[in-house]
Amino acid sequence: MKSTLFYLLVCLSVIVIPRIGDAQEPKATDAASTVKKKKPDTFKVGGVFEAVTASEIKHDTEHLKSFVITRLVPHGTTVSKGQNIVWFKSEDLDKELRKAETELRLSKLTLDDDEFAYKQFQETQRLDREAAERGKRKAQQDYDNFVKVDRQRQLKAAEFSLKGSTASLANAMEELKQLEQMYKEDDLTEESEEIVLKRAKQSVESAEYRLAGTKIQTSRTINQTIPQSDAQQDATLSRARLTYQKLKRDIASARARREIEMSRKREQFKDEEQKMHERQQERKQIVLKALHDGIVFHGKLLRGKLSEKQSTLESGSKVTNDQTIATVAAPGRLRVRIDLSEDKLQTVVAGTKCKIRPKAFPEMALDATVKSVSPVPYAGTKYDCIVTFRSRKDIAVLPTMTCDVEFAVRPKVHDGEKQQ
Repeated sequence: MKSTLFYLLVCLSVIVIPRIGDAQEPKATDAASTVKKKKPDTFKVGGVFEAVTASEIKHDTEHLKSFVITRLVPHGTTVSKGQNIVWFKSEDLDKELRKAETELRLSKLTLDDDEFAYKQFQETQRLDREAAERGKRKAQQDYDNFVKVDRQRQLKAAEFSLKGSTASLANAMEELKQLEQMYKEDDLTEESEEIVLKRAKQSVESAEYRLAGTKIQTSRTINQTIPQSDAQQDATLSRARLTYQKLKRDIASARARREIEMSRKREQFKDEEQKMHERQQERKQIVLKALHDGIVFHGKLLRGKLSEKQSTLESGSKVTNDQTIATVAAPGRLRVRIDLSEDKLQTVVAGTKCKIRPKAFPEMALDATVKSVSPVPYAGTKYDCIVTFRSRKDIAVLPTMTCDVEFAVRPKVHDGEKQQ
């Protein structure tokens, strides 16, 4: 019985004691290993190597709209500043240029005709203005003549006419009276006396009639004709002044309008001349050259990236004036363009340090710094970020190559830590 109890105690000690040790030892070991192996958390963002100096090869012309390629240097060619990149067909451009030159000559002839007509218009206006001034002066002179001379002359003429008619009647009556006395004394025949007296009486009657008419005419002249002439002269002078003022204004308005029209036509012709000069300058772009040393990429680089679709431009391809035919990127100075999401904006800011790992050389790590982060997205929720680094000659990184940019995650600060 004792031996059996002892055996059980030994078994329990063997089972229990190791378990207790195992539960205590790993705790110390795990804590130590955790301290040694803990590293800062990081995240990666894909990026593209972009040339700091890059230029697009395109016409960017205003008047010549379409071009046909005759030759284009191969994609990936290394070129020097001033080297030809693309050549264009010139026949269509020369035809368009000749047409524009013909239109310019016709515009010049039209402008010359307008200038001649404008000179005649100015001379005609001068004659019209002088005629208006003469009409005004004549109306003023007629009015002055009437007021100063003619009115008084008309009054005196009416009075003189009345006076003359009165005298004629008196003379005729006196002559009749003398004849009647003479015939009483003379021994003239009775037949002769009747004839002479009859004529004298007729003269008296005529004088009386004329006198009556003269009185009527004199009264009308004084009471009607002269007042009417006064009003007519006033109205004529007023109308002449109004006509002169209107004509003067019409002349000035027509002159101003014609001058504006001529100025517009001259400016229009100058614009046509300028456009012709610009076309001639654009015609010189029959060959496009490299603005600097670099590598030729067919098509347009968007944020340092080359399009996924291969460019189809070749000899015979037609391009527009604003189409990017190729891009020359200088490989000397590079930077990295990356897209940031909104959740990374607090971590990645200007001045943040990071590592660049080119995918072509994954064993390499380049020290880099965030240069800028766009405050607004350029598309959707993508924010533009530029990362700069110091180039190394031992790494043949070229524009359009890709990389990973590694950032350290900022540790979260707890409330308790903030209080401490």
